[in-house]
Amino acid sequence: MSLGTRLAATGPARKPKPQPDRVQEDRGPTSGMLPGPAWEQVAHTAVTAITVLSLFGVSFATWATVVQVPITGAISMVGFAGGLVLLIAAFVITPSRLARVDLAVLVLGLTLLLGWAISTIYIQPGYGTDEAAFEQFAASLLLHGHNPYAANLTPALNEFRVPVQYATYLLGGGIVHTLGYPALPVLVVAVFVELTGGVQSVIIADVLALGATCLVTYMLLPRPWKSVAVLVTIGLPILFGYSVSGVNAILVGLPLVVVAWRWTDTGRGGHLGRAGIARAACLGLAVSTQQLAWFVAPFVLIGVWRLRRADLTHQQALRVLAAFTGWMLAVFMAINLPFIAWDPGVWLSGVMSTLTQHAIPYGQGLVDLSLFFRVGGGALVFYTLAGVLVYLAILACYTARTDRLGRACFVLPVVALFITTRSLAEYFMVLVAVWAVSLLTTQPGSFASLPRLWVRRHSSERLKLVALFTPALAALVVALAVPAPLSLSVLSVTTNGELEGVWQLRVAVANKAKYSISPQFQANYLGQPSTFFHQVSGPLALAPGHRAVYTLTAPNRGSMPGIVAPFVVVATTANPQTVSVSRRFIPQPYSADLEPGYVNEIVSRHGSVAFHVYLRSPFGGLVHKGGVRVALGQVIYGQESLIDAEASINARPEGQSPVYAYTGSNGIATFLVTDPQPQDEPLYFQAWIDSSYPFGYSDIVPVLWQG
Repeated sequence: MSLGTRLAATGPARKPKPQPDRVQEDRGPTSGMLPGPAWEQVAHTAVTAITVLSLFGVSFATWATVVQVPITGAISMVGFAGGLVLLIAAFVITPSRLARVDLAVLVLGLTLLLGWAISTIYIQPGYGTDEAAFEQFAASLLLHGHNPYAANLTPALNEFRVPVQYATYLLGGGIVHTLGYPALPVLVVAVFVELTGGVQSVIIADVLALGATCLVTYMLLPRPWKSVAVLVTIGLPILFGYSVSGVNAILVGLPLVVVAWRWTDTGRGGHLGRAGIARAACLGLAVSTQQLAWFVAPFVLIGVWRLRRADLTHQQALRVLAAFTGWMLAVFMAINLPFIAWDPGVWLSGVMSTLTQHAIPYGQGLVDLSLFFRVGGGALVFYTLAGVLVYLAILACYTARTDRLGRACFVLPVVALFITTRSLAEYFMVLVAVWAVSLLTTQPGSFASLPRLWVRRHSSERLKLVALFTPALAALVVALAVPAPLSLSVLSVTTNGELEGVWQLRVAVANKAKYSISPQFQANYLGQPSTFFHQVSGPLALAPGHRAVYTLTAPNRGSMPGIVAPFVVVATTANPQTVSVSRRFIPQPYSADLEPGYVNEIVSRHGSVAFHVYLRSPFGGLVHKGGVRVALGQVIYGQESLIDAEASINARPEGQSPVYAYTGSNGIATFLVTDPQPQDEPLYFQAWIDSSYPFGYSDIVPVLWQG
């Protein structure tokens, strides 16, 4: 029964008293509570309109490759045109016909998803995550008769063009190189490897899974809320970003939306029925896909048991729980048993590796306090311990007070992941469709009659619940209180000039701990640490209380911090698990803004161009600082090579480059450029700040002199 129907059923409908037109015009939605059906109609219209609005952003993103792949431009045009038509329809069509608009929104959303995927794959044909590369490599091995769990998958990073800094690094300096997930993703990708010939198989599988999640969610949601399916799966760009990056957690959403649909009805009457079996089987698919579902499953099982314990006998409730669990495990074993039989040790090691491998801390959770705010860092294991204890405490609270917490069944499990050292936002975001289905297909009344288990009196309830979280709070306090063992300070950097990267660092390191430390160093300038740097000089092990200066070099281009943005140096150790972070080093406190930024005319032979270089802050504001040495360089970018330019800057000899000038008190340096002997090609000028290392490179401005 829908919300509007239930509200209407609470009493006989009253015929509204006729009012003058003027009075009706003065009345607004805030003048009184709308009756149930009217409220439902307004909500339906609003949800449909908001979903259509979200698709305008998708249409614009699809248009990005209109020149390279014209079909995406056509899809984008259809998206904009269809969005305008559907938005008007949502505003003016009668509520009884809004279902047709919702269906059109679904079709438009899926069409845009296809165009968006084509556009994105064209722009970035390589894989953006190591897990995507590993899955396709593992699928290929499986198709050739090799056990994917027993293989070293490192070659996949190069084969599928994964930026090496996006690999998963370990605290001790190693790299994750084995398959770390249950078997279902490999089996799914193997099918797509055969279908696509190995081209973007993981991405295609994930995008189709996202589209299927949208479609299934649409089918499961009640009529007024069907557009929500498109909103949360396609209108939210974060899920599409995960799918085209090959994040396999995107596959978990599809089976879990089936589990979440009216899950409170599971086992009603003492039998699972077809719907209950379908939910159990889909939960088995989810736990066969990614470990995230392992944290969700206990909440679903306990929730089903508690609900049935309220309307059945104890034995009947246990039989429902056993049947549900049996179907889930049967599906899990059917998928994974061949790999278990192949080599149980390597399979178990693989699927448990994500929980035991000691990867470097990364994510958007509490560990950021140590990574970016330099709080704690000397006892990372206590973050993990706090997460485990919080999970157990929440599970206990959920079991005891399912009457209050039952509707949050699919949200509560991921709260603990916000506390652990690997607290990626994907753990939360991939479940948004699941949350929507659970919220909109379960009724609060389903939990109202559930008794409390071990908390009887209100006065003792809070104390007992707080006591459950006390161990977790203590562990978290230790994680934040134990300081990082190393003190790091960037002394100097060496850049590669106009490439605008830092390829070498000199870092002062002091060991504040009472034990010897063998650190591994990384740079972090994107929120995610890079590949471990090479240690050119400095001791391999730093004794307690000792200091040393390390010279570090970047192992690859992607690991070089740019001179444009600040960065930090990160040092990690595996035993004990620690992270130490330097203060931010700002290689470019301000930049050189070369004006004019374009010279859209051919300059005569005896003409000149006056360039002014303005100092600007990272936010674009003018920096009024005098005495700053500014360089202006010139070169010709020939078709096959660089050519020396022959202009004269500030009356210096022709061809001299760079030429220097100093800013005045207003933060401006001036250069006058002439070209007595014009060349046939444009001269390219660029300014920068000349300090102990060059920084603040301006845009390049071409100028063509008339010969």
